Amino acid sequence: MKRKIDPDRWYTAREAAPFLGVTELTVKEYCRKEIIKGKQRGARKTWHVQGREIIRRQKALNLDS
Repeated sequence: MKRKIDPDRWYTAREAAPFLGVTELTVKEYCRKEIIKGKQRGARKTWHVQGREIIRRQKALNLDS
């Protein structure tokens, strides 16, 4: 059973990676290159991606959520 993506939730790069079929490092690279809109949040400046952005990228790649 696949997890449903909450469009309003902010996911860490590690949490977002399985939804996109890539590694955590790839998600971070996508954020840096602005392929995916992400924000660095918290004291450690970890990358976060909003659920609606994950859904948008899935549609662009023809991945089923």
